[in-house]
Amino acid sequence: MTRSIVLALVRTTRPLSSLVAGTLSASVVAVSQGVFSWVWLAAGTAMTLLAMFGFVVNDVVDRDKDAKAGVRRPVATGEITRRIALLFAGGLLLAAFLVSPARGAADGVLAATSLGLLAYSPLALRFPAGKGAYVAMLCCLPLLYGSVIAGVQRSWLVYAALSVFIAGREIWMDADEMEGDLRAGVKTIAAWIGQERTRRTGIALMLVSAACLAGIERGSIGRISALAMLLSFAAVVFWPGLSDSRRIQLSRLPMLIGAVALACGEG
Repeated sequence: MTRSIVLALVRTTRPLSSLVAGTLSASVVAVSQGVFSWVWLAAGTAMTLLAMFGFVVNDVVDRDKDAKAGVRRPVATGEITRRIALLFAGGLLLAAFLVSPARGAADGVLAATSLGLLAYSPLALRFPAGKGAYVAMLCCLPLLYGSVIAGVQRSWLVYAALSVFIAGREIWMDADEMEGDLRAGVKTIAAWIGQERTRRTGIALMLVSAACLAGIERGSIGRISALAMLLSFAAVVFWPGLSDSRRIQLSRLPMLIGAVALACGEG
């Protein structure tokens, strides 16, 4: 396997976005245990690998749509074939279950997440206006996975804050990608209510959810992390001279900080 193919495979996994999911699972376990442990490291690795699996499968299923929309992802551009990508995805899925530090209910959450990731692209293509809500639900599963391993429960407010932030980001992405989606024959929420209104709605949802998370946190680490998330996201939104695509990419940093805040969530 050549170096270019390896690099293309790595790009299909969206490493930073996948790391956000893994950090969320690992942080829940780490906060619960209070000490360094292979358990939280394994939990974070398992969820990171599973998120990577989801991104690769998404690229395979969406190859034709991405090509029509002008989205330059390795599968859509032909840098790697669907067969190679699917074999890689299978390896990531197997590795996620092998690395998982717990069995029983935790593996049940991993299995549910796997099925949810497999169903995402077909559902998003059929019901594109509602895909933001579906992604928000999927993004709650890393928090649930870590909570099951740690044997703790998180308040519904924490899940709600996470869901609203993710849904807002997806809506913002829909606004930014509207023209490409329309070329591919996909009508997201932006096509129904307008690009600028969709953009403002997505950003507002993300700001409100970050502010609410800062408000519901009680522990010092959680509160500091939540405030850092809010301030860093505000900087991403209001920093002059950036395109929306760049702002959306940079929003991964507040998400990564927010993963720690969510892990420390009240209840």
